[in-house]
Parts: sequence; C-alpha cells; structure tokens
Amino acid sequence: MSSRPLPPLFAFVLCALVATLSGCGRTPASAPPAVDVHADDACAVCGMYLDGSPGPRAQAWVEGRSRPLVFDSTRDFFAWVLQPEHQSGVQALYVQDSARIDWRHPNGAAASFIDARHAYYVAWQPMPGSMGPTLASFATRSAATAFVADHGGAVLGFAQVTPALVAMLANHCPSASATAPSALPACRAAPSPGTRLPGTPAHGATIFAPTALSH
Repeated sequence: MSSRPLPPLFAFVLCALVATLSGCGRTPASAPPAVDVHADDACAVCGMYLDGSPGPRAQAWVEGRSRPLVFDSTRDFFAWVLQPEHQSGVQALYVQDSARIDWRHPNGAAASFIDARHAYYVAWQPMPGSMGPTLASFATRSAATAFVADHGGAVLGFAQVTPALVAMLANHCPSASATAPSALPACRAAPSPGTRLPGTPAHGATIFAPTALSH
C-alpha cells in the first residue's frame, strides 16, 4: 500500500511537538565549556583586572561572543546575571568551586569552574571578594556546610540568590532588625576571632591561605 504525504498543517503540528522533545531532527548545540581566565582579564561589571583579586571568579557565555564574559567575584556575577535584559542570550554560567582554589590567590584554570546553576553559595561569610563581601561557591552542599561550620554564613541554592540579597550582602549575618529576603535559610554567626583561622578545611582541599582575616 502506498503511503501518502501528511497534510501540511498536520505535518507542521507534528514537527512542533517533536521539536519540543527532540529539536525536530536537530541536535541541540552543547553549552560552551568553561575556559581558563587570566590575570589581565577585566571584570564585565566593575572593569577591574582579575590580577590580585581574592575569592572565586565566574564566567558567562553569551550568544554572539567568542569568549565568555568574566567576573572577578560571585557578587558581580550575580549583579549581572540577575538583570532581566541579560538572561535571554545566556548559553552557560560558571563559578569557581572554592574547594579547588586558594581564596587569597585563586588560579584561573578551567577545571576549577563548575555549573553555576547547580552550585551552592554561602552568603554573609567573612572571606572578602574583589570588591568586599561576596558569596563563596561550592560544587557540593557538604562542602558549603563545612565552610559555614568554620566561618559562618548561610547556604543558598542558585535560585535563592536574588537582587535584594545581593544588595544587602555583608561579611556577617544580617541583624535582627534587617529586612532579610523571604525564605532565607538560617544564618550562622562566624566563630569568635582566633577560634578557627582560615586554613585547610575538611576533605584535604586547600581553600585558603593560612593567614588571619581582618574584620
């Protein structure tokens, strides 16, 4: 029995349905991978070079660019990502896993970056970023929780980091009178100075240079 071609409208509807599930015959382009960042890369928000800036960096791949935008801190990263006009062209977002860097002198190796949307973030922690308070980013919740035990703060998921939270970010927990973002996990105060100095945390990964913080 000979087969007849599908009516044009039916074929269009069928293709639209298949497109939702499998790209209608096209293989979706994979997200660009993280790349090495360098000391002479400039932050896409503040314009400062990465050279000498402490804390985890971040990068964002945007359509039409041959290299990702680079950020010298997770705070600047979220300040950019959370602007609605920047979200439609984003292809991939990465932050450094704080368990793979020396906080004071982070390297820029691509292998130290993780998917930002699946990372865990510690807000209101005392370790300084390039422009002051920042978020410590980790690949696992257990690593973020261990960091909080040593240094204080609150563990957040990507979707919990809001513009309001970024605006009120500090190097200590919000005061009882502060207007905290809704549905915020409890913030643990930092240990007393001298109790646990930044050094080598659990799991044997060197995160911080063994020097005391100035509060």
